[in-house]
Amino acid sequence: MSRVSPEFGRIIKEFLQRNQLTFRSAALHTGISAAYWKDMSDGRVPSEEIISRICMAFPELDENELRLSAGYAPKMQEMDAVKAVEFALRSQPDIPDEGKRQILDFVKEIQSRYGRERD
Repeated sequence: MSRVSPEFGRIIKEFLQRNQLTFRSAALHTGISAAYWKDMSDGRVPSEEIISRICMAFPELDENELRLSAGYAPKMQEMDAVKAVEFALRSQPDIPDEGKRQILDFVKEIQSRYGRERD
């Protein structure tokens, strides 16, 4: 039996609705069948390879958001610094919420100060 993630299904449904895409039109863009798009909109978790194919066809989708909602680890090298730290902090139960917020605020400040210089 395939894994199911209501969060993954919600993201797929909202994306399709926002872009006025039918299952068939999404299938034409990705080479993934319309029936499979229907299953994914119902929460069926696809392979990591399928998630990558979807994001290559639709760059506006955040691959790491899809990966996380499907239960896969994110691709850290492609993750925004704030999201990467947020992800790392989830597995730190000894750090109180206030401490986590302070760390994230610090990373946001550093990112806004120095992160745009590479562009």
